[in-house]
Amino acid sequence: MRPVILLIVLLVSMLPAIGFATEVKQGAPKSPPSAHDQSPQTADEKAIRLSAEEFVSAFNRGDAKAIGALWTPNCEYVDETGRMFGGRDAVEKEYAAFFKANPGLKIEVSISSIKVIGSRAAIEEGAGVVKNAEGAMVSKGSYTAIHAKDGGKWLLASVRDRAEPSLSKRPRLEDLEWLIGHWTTAKGSKAIDMSYKWIADKKFLQLSYSAQEEGAVIRSGVQIVGRNPLSGEIISWSFDSTGGYGRGQWRPLKRGLIIESHGIMADGAPTAATEILSKTGGDTFTWKSVNRSVAGQSLNDSETLTIKRKPK
Repeated sequence: MRPVILLIVLLVSMLPAIGFATEVKQGAPKSPPSAHDQSPQTADEKAIRLSAEEFVSAFNRGDAKAIGALWTPNCEYVDETGRMFGGRDAVEKEYAAFFKANPGLKIEVSISSIKVIGSRAAIEEGAGVVKNAEGAMVSKGSYTAIHAKDGGKWLLASVRDRAEPSLSKRPRLEDLEWLIGHWTTAKGSKAIDMSYKWIADKKFLQLSYSAQEEGAVIRSGVQIVGRNPLSGEIISWSFDSTGGYGRGQWRPLKRGLIIESHGIMADGAPTAATEILSKTGGDTFTWKSVNRSVAGQSLNDSETLTIKRKPK
């Protein structure tokens, strides 16, 4: 990762989530086309949907090797419990162990969207249900998968599963009221200024931010946080001045938030990370980024940063 992005990317995921991925419970990454899939489909979309069908077919016959072949060599998979598996061999091994411990399971998946970005990256989102041999539901969840085009073939670069949370565990937009205001953090010659405010009759939260180095703005962006009307989950969409794009899913902690993020950098590289926000007082909170990767390469966890509210 470029040195000038060091402090910024640490925060960028949290504020304007610049990159990250996810997937369905047990059914890790792909999903076959459903009745409401978009048309017309481009050749790339069709190839990704075919990969989804191959994943479902391999899962339903318990073929871990065939599932492994759908991933890039340096892929990353994070399951619904937060465990991370790095590399195709690790993913194949995990599925082999899962099929051995849970024979006869079947998965049903539907794709909600596919966004092809440039010529070598795409983001797929969907939902899935895992059932036992009797047809009873074992698990239900959603996923986000980042695909990378490798040698002309679309392969899974990063996938994250999300088990469907109970309604009582889903955050409400009102729970984010404490973020409203102006915040700042700095390290050496680098600093980030952030401003949260309500928009659209409090139906959404907007974050505007700028990153400076030696007093000059080197990066800026916007993040919109809202509730998914279908799932009830809190999600965010982020855009920054480099041309990067990101999406995050927000979940409550006892004193803070955890944000699972995925996205695409301006050069097409997929990114992924998990941000942890912990309130330490009315005017301060800490931030840390873990499970981070860029273009399939794992990064070390970030240091813990302290974010302070600016005096009015």
